Amino acid sequence: MKHSGLQYTEEQMLRLVQGLGEKGQWRHALSVVHWVYTSKEHRRSKSRFVYTKLLAVLGKARRPREALQVFNLMRGDAHIYPDIAAYHSLAVTLGQAGLLKELINIIDCMKQKPEKLKYLRRKNWDPVLQPDLVVYNAVLNACVQSRQWKGVFWVFEQLRKNGLKPNGPSYGLAMEVMLQSGKYELVHEFFGKMKRSGEALKALSYKVLVKSFWEKGRVNEAIQAVREMEQRGVVGSASVYYELACCLCYHGMWKEAFLEMEKLKMLRRTRPLAVTFTGMILSSMDGGHIDGCICIYEHSKKHCEPDIGIIHAMLKVYGKNDMFYKAKELFEWAKTESPGPQLSQDDFSSARRPDAYTYTSMLESSAFSLQWEYFEYVYKEMALAGYLLDQSRHAYLLVEASKAGKVHLLEHAFDAILEVGQIPHPSFFFEILCQATCQHDHERALALIKLMVHVPFQVSKQEWIDLFNSNNERLSRSSLRGLLDVICRQSLGSDTTIVNLCRAL
Repeated sequence: MKHSGLQYTEEQMLRLVQGLGEKGQWRHALSVVHWVYTSKEHRRSKSRFVYTKLLAVLGKARRPREALQVFNLMRGDAHIYPDIAAYHSLAVTLGQAGLLKELINIIDCMKQKPEKLKYLRRKNWDPVLQPDLVVYNAVLNACVQSRQWKGVFWVFEQLRKNGLKPNGPSYGLAMEVMLQSGKYELVHEFFGKMKRSGEALKALSYKVLVKSFWEKGRVNEAIQAVREMEQRGVVGSASVYYELACCLCYHGMWKEAFLEMEKLKMLRRTRPLAVTFTGMILSSMDGGHIDGCICIYEHSKKHCEPDIGIIHAMLKVYGKNDMFYKAKELFEWAKTESPGPQLSQDDFSSARRPDAYTYTSMLESSAFSLQWEYFEYVYKEMALAGYLLDQSRHAYLLVEASKAGKVHLLEHAFDAILEVGQIPHPSFFFEILCQATCQHDHERALALIKLMVHVPFQVSKQEWIDLFNSNNERLSRSSLRGLLDVICRQSLGSDTTIVNLCRAL
């Protein structure tokens, strides 16, 4: 860049930063601005507009920390001191990230003169600004993620003190905060205030209202809210009908939900129809309506090809309700069935190809129904496909399989986890040690104990005792005595876990 001959005028820098931002190259944008404005040729020609554009690029890339660093740099230099546009950009970024504390600090910065400032030439220069509606709405947005419902009242009080009138987004965000915080009555209160204020009601506000009625179990009022939206001439969004359909499914009213689906199909959607059916199936399952899940699944086939999301939902339904053969049938179909005429082979590869969740769901279903032979078959397919079981959530599956005679599967998973540089779950160590001990395979048990010296967890004496007591049907006194003899003949050092094991034995 240095030898390119470019002059790097303000206009060129704006185009360059914007172009990099459009390509998602926020790091390059950051580097270019830093390099140009720290060079001897351009350090005196810094542009506030370029730095403000950089804030916008970082905001679009969801990089609030980097945006804060740029903002603090701007506040230390009179040439590029933030104006209201820069404050707006940063406030929106922090609000989207839920960084409420940092956002409040920014508001304080707006109201104060900086203590130290480089290149200040005018003594009467006053950079103090007052936060406006954009900034306060950003605070409300931050309250959504942090669930700081009391912050909503602070914002509305500040608006009143500063003579600012809340707009539609202000009320909508306030409703969203109350919904996320479980303050459903306050959702309705702010909706009422929005109606009385004369602000145009938006579909998003009705979506929040429907969700709040759903959480309170007030299905009829949720339906009435959507009918009111239609009567007012508010153009409904797909998300409103999606929430209502899921609400109805949760309460066993899937036939009524199908009617809402017909309305949803007529609207512009941002997600495939299959995603909607997936949500309806899961809502019906959460409500305990298994027949409804099956009806929704069969109904979905008339409207779209089941994608991997629908398959996952139904595997979950079948697995939790001891419907192994249904789960098996669906699993095999997902692997072998060719795509329908409306789908190309490329669509099939991404829409229905089994992934780690698919295999795990089938393993859960097999384990729940004690179908250990099929469990082994699925596990081997999963391994061949290159997937590892998430041991933080599903370690128990392989432990139960080992107790059912499939210890070789646990051994395979144990070795595979070590090969990728991870530490196996503690239950893996315990189960393999129990298996080796009851089979009098003291060499294997000893190798495992030596390995435990290097793991980041310790086992207390009581934990060893509890392990032996819970496995007393498998572990005889003679096998435990044999294990102790082998340990005593070895110099295993004074590791806490091994010392506690010897004491427990």
